[in-house]
Formats: sequence, C-alpha cells, structure tokens
Amino acid sequence: MKQIKINETCMISQVAAGCMRAADSGMEGDAFLKFAEECIDMGVTTFDHAPVYGGYTCEKLFRDGVIRKNPALRNKMQLVTKTGIVLPGKNGNKTIYYDSSKAEIKREMEASLQNLGTDYVDLLLVHRPDPLANPEETADALDTLVKEGKVLNIGVSNFMPSQIEMLQSYLKNPIVINQMELSVKTTENFFNGVTDDAFTRRMPLMAWSPLGGGSVFAGEEQQSVRLRSTLQEIADAHHTSMDVIMYAWLFVHPVRIAAITGTMNTARVKSAVEALDIQLSYDEWYLILEASRGYNVP
Repeated sequence: MKQIKINETCMISQVAAGCMRAADSGMEGDAFLKFAEECIDMGVTTFDHAPVYGGYTCEKLFRDGVIRKNPALRNKMQLVTKTGIVLPGKNGNKTIYYDSSKAEIKREMEASLQNLGTDYVDLLLVHRPDPLANPEETADALDTLVKEGKVLNIGVSNFMPSQIEMLQSYLKNPIVINQMELSVKTTENFFNGVTDDAFTRRMPLMAWSPLGGGSVFAGEEQQSVRLRSTLQEIADAHHTSMDVIMYAWLFVHPVRIAAITGTMNTARVKSAVEALDIQLSYDEWYLILEASRGYNVP
C-alpha cells in the first residue's frame, strides 16, 4: 500500500476507509471488526469518521465493534474525525448548521474521543466552513487540542484556498490536509485553485465521493453516459473495471490524493487498492476529463 506523508510524524494510507455508511450497512460487532482487519491487511490503515455520520452513531459502532474487540488495532491505524456540523434536533435546532466556536469544537472532540474509544485522533478536520466562525476562537480551540495531545494534526474539509489562508493566519499549528469532493464527475476542484493551494502548502488532499456517488454506473444523464462509455473503453484496455479506473484517475495527479472509499464491502475497497498499480497515460486522463465536461480541451 502506498502511503502519503503528512509530516515527519504522520503517514496516511493512500486509500482510506470511510465509515460514513457503517450504521446503514449494519456494521455492528464482529462485522465491523472483520471489515477493519481486512482493510488493515490490505494496507488500508486510515479510517475516516465524523460525529454526524449515522446520526451520531458511526463512531460508537467503530469503538464497540473494532477498538474494544481488538485494542491492539489502534496502534496500526490512523483515525480521522471532524468537527463543526450540528444536525437538526441536537440542540433543539430546526435545521442543520455549522458551529466552529471553541465550546462546540471542544465538546465535539471530547465526545468523539469517548465514542471512538481512543485518547487521541491523528487528524481532526473542520468539517465545513462556518460563515459565523470567529477564526481566532476556532484556531484557539484547535491549537489547545493539539497542546493537550488529544489531536495530533489539524486539517480542514471543503475549504477553499482563501478560507484555509484565513484560518491558518490565526493558528500556531499548520493545516496539513484538505478533504474535498474529487472524482471524474466533480472536476472543478482541479481548476479553481484548490490543487494549486495544496501544492503551495506542500500538503496532500483527501478525496471524498471518489466514485461520484456511483451514478456513473447506471445514471442516464449525459455526463454519466459519456463517462461510462469512455471509462469502460479504458478499463477494457487495462483489463480491469470502471471503478478501478476512476480511482486511478485521481491517483495519477501529482498533488498526492488519498481516496476515501464510501463502502463497507472490502471487495470494493480492494478496487481502490488495485488502482494504485494502474498508470493512466496523459491521453487517457484527458479523455476522461473531456467525457466528464462534455467538451474538448481547448
């Protein structure tokens, strides 16, 4: 398994196991343990969480099914979680909202540590940009958690370059990663400054929804139809499947992208791992880009 160096003390696997669907997939008890052990055996050692996944249940499922059943696995994995989204009803609220206040960040982090069954997380990401955030207060909360040893590294998710720059200006610790939507269906983050900013900061990206939500496989809108035809042709040339090519399309980018799988089926996680051995040509990469955008490269 290829790894991505975050800094001198942190490495993540280039394929990360996303746990967002754990509750929906019935990943309880031994089923979750089997999934985690099989992932680690494949070299997938990074597990992506957030408090809101499964309506505040997925982190607990991971603790009960994995950490408590095999505590030794904690030292073989990197745990990523997030902060700052409040689901309807949690605080009597009628709507979802973002909260990057110091009190909310610290409250969510304490809950995540308990729910995950760990003393620290390897990466804590601010889940979404909060338009009401006081960056000085947000930064103070994040820096305090690092100082306390509860968080080893700080990152963000769904942040544009200017938002990263703004928050970083208040932080003592560096922002080491940005988690963004990247896929053959969602290509705009390759052209709007996100990858440029990552290069400038010498930091990698994490891609959520790397298969574009799965619509390429059966969608009938024009983009999916075009992509399906092109991807299948390239997959046949490489004697593999479309999902492998979709992952490979991300991995070929030099910015260093870690793909977060959205499945609790290890056979499908294996497709992402297999993609690490596929080297697409420039021609193939641009053919897929053209199929996604629906027009030729000028």
